[in-house]
Amino acid sequence: MIFYAITDKKLNKTGSLFAQIKKYVSLGVDWIQIREKGLSDKELLAVANKANKYAKKNNIKLLINNRSDIAYLSNLYGIHLSSDSIPVKQIRKKFNNLFIIKSCHSLKDVNKAEEEGADAVVLSPIFETPSKRDFLKPLGLSILKKVVNSSKIPVIALGGIDQKNIFEVAGCNVYGVSAIRFFNSIHQKEFKSIKKILKEGN
Repeated sequence: MIFYAITDKKLNKTGSLFAQIKKYVSLGVDWIQIREKGLSDKELLAVANKANKYAKKNNIKLLINNRSDIAYLSNLYGIHLSSDSIPVKQIRKKFNNLFIIKSCHSLKDVNKAEEEGADAVVLSPIFETPSKRDFLKPLGLSILKKVVNSSKIPVIALGGIDQKNIFEVAGCNVYGVSAIRFFNSIHQKEFKSIKKILKEGN
């Protein structure tokens, strides 16, 4: 099972985007998504280039939210498309080398992403989360399990995942778990313990 961290300047206490990425790397995650809307294209490209070199040295896969141009120019592992982004098949035509993840909020979304050629999907929100509380109801574990069992591509769970419920999520046979708050709040020692238990369980 992989651990997929997402950057967020609102929760970033390190002082810079690159410092937050370094923190995620030292924590021990497997994948990182750059998700920053407040940077200029020039700044974003510079950070992506620097972060990707660092990530590769540590065997971490780096992706970026929606910016296929930055992903291509920085030679990132992939791109994470939001649910209302450009269709997967259009990105695939121009950037066939990128690993493409699509955000989904239902089984219907997952089926569509699969048909379009996504390499993986992130299903959310599994549990209640502040960022989606006003417009999306939690899907819960039963729907997560149903999606995982019916999907032909990897399913990564996102939304309200914490130290307590992560084991229940893992029990649904997900490909991975993704989070923002979880990876920003957990201490390294506790995360390494959780990671060891879950990795050994697979």
